[in-house]
Amino acid sequence: MPSIEGDKVRALSKGVHDEVLPILQEASLTLPKLREIDQSLYTSVAPSLAIAYTMGTGYMNAMVQGASECFTELSEALVATVEEWEQTDADIAGNVDARDKEQG
Repeated sequence: MPSIEGDKVRALSKGVHDEVLPILQEASLTLPKLREIDQSLYTSVAPSLAIAYTMGTGYMNAMVQGASECFTELSEALVATVEEWEQTDADIAGNVDARDKEQG
């Protein structure tokens, strides 16, 4: 029967939560500051460049938010998978023990 190393999966989940998400959150805080520059761009450069910049920062903001949500869900799913796997192992072990006692 395959086995899972719960501690390693939990550590992976913790690493995602502790290392990846803070970087994405920091980026999320920085991107709105870039949007503040948008207004000055409309008067200081060609409108087509300003529009391209605005669309680019909007796209990056959406990408960072999407990545943050994805990694949060991944982290939660990893922990849930380990818990379900361990519960299944415990249930199987309990059924085997009960069968052995009956046959005993």
